[in-house]
Amino acid sequence: MVALALLAAACSGDDDDSSAPEPTNQSGAPTLKQQPANLDVKIARVSGALPKADAKAVSTRLGHVVATWFNGGFLSGDYPRSSFSGYDAAFTPGAAKLAERDSGVTTNAQLGSQWVQVVPTRQVVRLYVFAPGHRASGATARVELVMVGADEGGSASELAVTGELYLTKTKAGWRIFGFDLQRAVGAPGAYVAHLRAKRDKQQHNPSNKPDKSKGQGNGKQDKGSSRGNGRA
Repeated sequence: MVALALLAAACSGDDDDSSAPEPTNQSGAPTLKQQPANLDVKIARVSGALPKADAKAVSTRLGHVVATWFNGGFLSGDYPRSSFSGYDAAFTPGAAKLAERDSGVTTNAQLGSQWVQVVPTRQVVRLYVFAPGHRASGATARVELVMVGADEGGSASELAVTGELYLTKTKAGWRIFGFDLQRAVGAPGAYVAHLRAKRDKQQHNPSNKPDKSKGQGNGKQDKGSSRGNGRA
């Protein structure tokens, strides 16, 4: 069972308005009116201790690994497309096989042939670094990748891939050795709307424990979801 699920805590990332892009069909080509979101990488917690300069270097390197997956599996290349490549460079050899097995979640293979244009509206990475002895040896990345795509008719939908990546330091550098992710499809703006609704619920019911369920969205908002996980 594939389980790509971004912690709801990662959903606590800034929920600035990623308002729904409005596609227009001019000269037969849909245009999404949304500026692409930049990659937002921050260290959320260090278990152990890291000098400031080392922490910055680790953040940069881990961010590069996640960006390799984001770009290769979803953002780089021309649409429409049915195949995705390059994302496997972010994984260890064993995990790359698992990612290929779960390509319906680890890539945009399910919607790639339908979309002709894609805009990322959210690329959030929060790092939880393990650094015993003042040296980073492993990390968990809680990720939120949200994008809006339009088909030839100008109809737009939103894809959110959220969850956790598990990274280790190898001879080749930092690599993803496992993942626990969830993929959900809905209307543009559904992801941010879900975050706001969740935040409002917690504010109005402060005695309630935070919802620790993985992923985002629900059956009423999402047109479809799938999950995938694996470790190698």
